[in-house]
Amino acid sequence: MEIKHFDHDHLLSLSNIKRDDQIQCNACFKDCVGETYICSRKSCHYSLHESCAKLPRKVQSPFHPHPLTLQRNLRYSYCHVCTKGCLAWGLIFRCDECGFFNGDEDIKLDLECALIMRVNKEIEEGDQIQGHKHFNHHHPFELVENMPNNRFECPVCGTGTFCSDPTYYACLPCRLFLHPSCFERYLPTQIQHFFHPHPLTLQSGHTTCKACYKHFAWYYSCEQCYFDMDIDCTLLPNTINIKSDTSHEFEQIHHFLHGHPLMSLKDDQKEVDCYCYVCGKSCTAPTPTYVCGRSSCDHIYFHKSCLELPQQIYHPFHPYHPLTLLEQSDERKCNACRKSSARTFKPDLCHVTYTCQSHNCSFLLHAECSVMNMMPAIKYEGHGHLLQFRDDNDIEKNKLKCRACKYNIYESYAFTCLYCNLNLHLACGPLPYIIKHKG
Repeated sequence: MEIKHFDHDHLLSLSNIKRDDQIQCNACFKDCVGETYICSRKSCHYSLHESCAKLPRKVQSPFHPHPLTLQRNLRYSYCHVCTKGCLAWGLIFRCDECGFFNGDEDIKLDLECALIMRVNKEIEEGDQIQGHKHFNHHHPFELVENMPNNRFECPVCGTGTFCSDPTYYACLPCRLFLHPSCFERYLPTQIQHFFHPHPLTLQSGHTTCKACYKHFAWYYSCEQCYFDMDIDCTLLPNTINIKSDTSHEFEQIHHFLHGHPLMSLKDDQKEVDCYCYVCGKSCTAPTPTYVCGRSSCDHIYFHKSCLELPQQIYHPFHPYHPLTLLEQSDERKCNACRKSSARTFKPDLCHVTYTCQSHNCSFLLHAECSVMNMMPAIKYEGHGHLLQFRDDNDIEKNKLKCRACKYNIYESYAFTCLYCNLNLHLACGPLPYIIKHKG
């Protein structure tokens, strides 16, 4: 069977191409496997997938008012719908009425987005489209079909579009696509979640979920704090029915440090490299350990003992304000040990520390430093902050330098300020602020 294609001077014949033939389609630049049209002349290496060869020459896309024409792309550009790159010299659908002819944006659609069509094809130009209303979006939605596979993400569930779904709800101006089940899903406008003390309200925009750290367009947000969670994470069931091979039901708990239910983990189910999300130490047997069961949180482990840490404490190192156990996304130093809160074993993890949330106060303690054995603080009139007494075991690990004599402090006792990094040998200070001298 032979055809004549507008993009090539010679006839093309249908052949069955194998993967080992390493032939590339001249329309989409993807490998040709199976039914393929190739140039009948052996000296001409022109090939088209059967689907690419049968693309219509003109389409009327719902994303643009003018007809789009299939033609050769003369330079690298971007699809007007999905913003994916369109390779130079591939085939694209382009508006001949817009673009460089009137100085406006050059309208181009790739071969897949150009085939997205309204389900109601009888809508004529100029007709007012009523559409389908959704309470969380200001534009009406229309039903569309022929969606590209996994090109767009549904803002409700966060998963991609699939060719197996015949239709989608689409906001054409916003390029927003929802699965039919997600569009019709009941979403409460406000919820109360165990992961956050304030009510969360359904919003739209672009944010990062505090539970799974993925980006979402629709989410629940706290109007008092900078706290957002995606819809799937907030509306998870309170328990997850996961059973082991021995039909042993996992113990499951909710905890303020993680937005998903946590389940107890047996020693034989622990991975080789699993570290506690709070203290950063290995979760080796026989340490009781909890894990998040979601695939998106495969690195979330907690020692049982770390989960028993109080959410808020009043600590003698910082007697002025309460300290709250929180995740830290930025790299800061602990005021007690002077070490960074960054994790060398998993740099992508957030860091859990006791943090002062009072205005203009940046005091921070590692969870393990909050239980350090330090003597009560003393008041020294020559310094504005309290000074802590430290023993030699703690000093040996941190290698402090004395402010008075400039020598390192080791195998000795010291006074240190947790705010200014002021360190003094026991013999060097704190000296009296005023002395009398007999001349």
